[in-house]
Amino acid sequence: MEALVRDSLFGFLQESGLAGSGGEAAALLMEGLVRVNHRQVRSPRTPLRVGDVVSIAGTRSMAVFGVSPGRVRPVL
Repeated sequence: MEALVRDSLFGFLQESGLAGSGGEAAALLMEGLVRVNHRQVRSPRTPLRVGDVVSIAGTRSMAVFGVSPGRVRPVL
């Protein structure tokens, strides 16, 4: 099983709740459903920078790396 790496996409998918488990994170990546800043990403080791928006295609689920949820405001 892949180790949880804090600044990697694989770890962030789990920490943010976008994926419920490592298996789900791996499946989302293999199916090509993960987007970082609107770009499809398949590598679990994709490094993330503060402010990167991670989302799951076909859902409204998204999280911003390095920003606490209370500090994110929607753009109208």
